Amino acid sequence: MNRISRYQQGDVVTHPKRPEWGQGVVKHSQAIVHEGAAAQRLSVEFANRGRVVINTAVAPLAPKGKKKTMSSSITSSGGWLDQLEQGNKNTHELWELPEALTDVFTSDLQRLLATLETYKFTTEPRPLIDWAVGQTGMDDPLSKYTRHDLEQAFARFARDRDLHLKEMVRQLKRNGKQQVLVQARNKTKVLAGQAAIDRAMRH
Repeated sequence: MNRISRYQQGDVVTHPKRPEWGQGVVKHSQAIVHEGAAAQRLSVEFANRGRVVINTAVAPLAPKGKKKTMSSSITSSGGWLDQLEQGNKNTHELWELPEALTDVFTSDLQRLLATLETYKFTTEPRPLIDWAVGQTGMDDPLSKYTRHDLEQAFARFARDRDLHLKEMVRQLKRNGKQQVLVQARNKTKVLAGQAAIDRAMRH
């Protein structure tokens, strides 16, 4: 992988095939191998699209430099959740939206159902641990994180997830794909997910 295509947290990028997404800030990067070649899996927060997971071997990005100050149009409005992100980089794996929620190479229905599925998680002890296991792949997340870490990170995750759902619903309605919303609402068995999509569809 050449130097120009190696991205780090804080880099500003654009998606040449999706210029309407605007500029994005790399929130997390992971080295991967795709069909024998080095690449990266990036979590990118786009100004007009929200958070998207990108495989650079499949969807090359265009670099725009390094973000020195966080823009409110791309990041959140501040407060303790941002302090958590800036002060403890080791917890980023907890609040990152899973690729299944944001992978643009899957269908709208698949992404929507994956998003609604995450509403089964709460801050109750068992669901919280189940969420952390899924996020980290660890058998015992409490061996690395405290319960307080998990609760704070879940709040950040839930906020990003809710914004992601609202944006998906808005885009689908704008594109005349209300039938996808109805399909997802009927298919999900997660009651909290049904309530969340009902709320998003009313706005």
